[in-house]
Order: sequence, then structure tokens, then C-alpha cells
Amino acid sequence: MHSDLTALLSSDEPATSQQGLPVEMREGELATLLGVTGSRVRTLAQDGAIVRSRRGWYDVAASVTAYCARLREAAERAGRPSLQSDEVKAAAARLKAAQADLAELKASQARGEVVPIADVVREWASLLRDLRNALLAVPSRCGASLPHLTATDISTMEQEIRIALEGLADAD
Repeated sequence: MHSDLTALLSSDEPATSQQGLPVEMREGELATLLGVTGSRVRTLAQDGAIVRSRRGWYDVAASVTAYCARLREAAERAGRPSLQSDEVKAAAARLKAAQADLAELKASQARGEVVPIADVVREWASLLRDLRNALLAVPSRCGASLPHLTATDISTMEQEIRIALEGLADAD
């Protein structure tokens, strides 16, 4: 038996299995069988997807089984959406929604339905400044048109208007 094993290991002719397939094949033969290059066979052997039986020879049954299992796993991964692709799809959907919102906003702005916030803030600041100045002018206008009011009355009105304005300013 020892001589049979030695003869098999030193032989360049592969033994055949019961199905008539060789038990071992050289790199080039296995590459042809699998439809890949010799370089790919070596890479797959390093990755453990093909079984090397001895130097320059590969176990046919184990290699084909392992290679097919690897292909099935790759096919399953490709057919099943991964978490990352779900995240990418969600991000793409958010981007499309944001782009649609932006386009809608620009169209509304072009129709005059929407105004930039800076313009609104500037207009309100101007309006409130004019209102404050008009309110602060009330005591002096009243003093000019109502001669019976004393300087104390006018000063009291001015003070009360200032208190009201400060109260509104502090309400922020």
C-alpha cells in the first residue's frame, strides 16, 4: 500500500474517480473546466475557494464543490439588498425630495408667492423702526396741539410709551 501511495504522489497522471472524472487536475485543466484563467485558479486557491492537493495539482471534486459554493454565496449577496444599499437608496430618495422641494420653492419665488426671508426681515425692521419713531413723537405732537397739557403730563406720556416699547423689545 505504501508503494501505491508513493506511485500516486509521484505520478504525473491523475487518478480517476468512480464517476470517471479525474481526482486531480493541473492548474490549466482546472481553469478550463471552471472557465477561468490559471491566475484566477491560483488566487482562488489562496482564498480557499479551490483545494490544492499537492504542488501543481488540485482536488477536482473538492475544488468544484467549494467554487460552486462561493458562486452561490456571491449570487445570494447580489440578489439580496444589503443594509448599505438600503442606506444609499434612502439617501438618494432624500436627495431627490430635497431637489424637488428646491425646484418647487424656486418656482413659487418666480411667481412671487414666496419672498426671501432677508427681504421680509429687512421690511419688518423698517416698519417697526418707523412705528417706534411715530410712537415716540406722540407726546410732543400732543403737547403742541393740546396747550393745556403741562410739561409733566407730556413727560409722563413719553415715559409710559418708552416703558411699553421696552416691554415689547424684552418680549423676545
